[in-house]
Amino acid sequence: MNTADTGSLAGAKVLVPRAPEQAAELSDRIRALGGEVVEAPVLLIEPGDTDALAVAVRELADGGFAAVCLTSPNGVRALAQSLEGLGIDAEVVRQAELIACVGPGTAGALVDQFGLEPDLVPRVSTTESLGLAFPRGQGRVLLPRADLASLVLPELLRAKGYDPVDVVAYRTARPDHLPDEVLDGLQDATITHVVVASPSTAQNLVALLDGRSLRSKVVSIGPVTTAACLKLDLDVAAEADPHDLDGLVEALTRVV
Repeated sequence: MNTADTGSLAGAKVLVPRAPEQAAELSDRIRALGGEVVEAPVLLIEPGDTDALAVAVRELADGGFAAVCLTSPNGVRALAQSLEGLGIDAEVVRQAELIACVGPGTAGALVDQFGLEPDLVPRVSTTESLGLAFPRGQGRVLLPRADLASLVLPELLRAKGYDPVDVVAYRTARPDHLPDEVLDGLQDATITHVVVASPSTAQNLVALLDGRSLRSKVVSIGPVTTAACLKLDLDVAAEADPHDLDGLVEALTRVV
């Protein structure tokens, strides 16, 4: 999808505060549009409860889940890594009757990792929308998620008749500090923009600023992240729509 004209980010210097393994695609898109990229993660992705995930994966292979509900590309990757580590073919994911993804980014990760298209992707990319979009039913639903994931989704699934099984597939951590030149750039707006792709990113960014002001323009990936930014007194200059990398890049071009 072509989200913007070549050169439309010329003059922008954009902080991509994503984990190193996730930064490359967004950074490449920004550079392709003439923007300058600064990569400095405020969020690190670490292994979760690998034993619990392995148990869940074996149960999935045995047909123990009616549905798999994926709420981030990190969850997709953790599930794929667990299957690979156990020597179980990725095709067992299809043992579940329903595979749901929170949004197009997660759906894309599912295609990349498993070669599978999801059965359900809500129109709005939030966990609340995902829960509301689920059909009524019964059975266990596997939720391979982050350690700090919201309780909204499992509550909505229970209300629809399911038994959600929440597994900590990965943990999020905060680095000790940001480089001084990054902190200075955010304070004096020589870093003109910062992209924020999750509430945890917003929270860690504010913590790492350690009381310094943020004068860079904030671009949010979607409404949940925007709400988290506003709660932290971060003004949001633009919000992505759709709530994925395409939308994020397009939103950037609107505020350059």
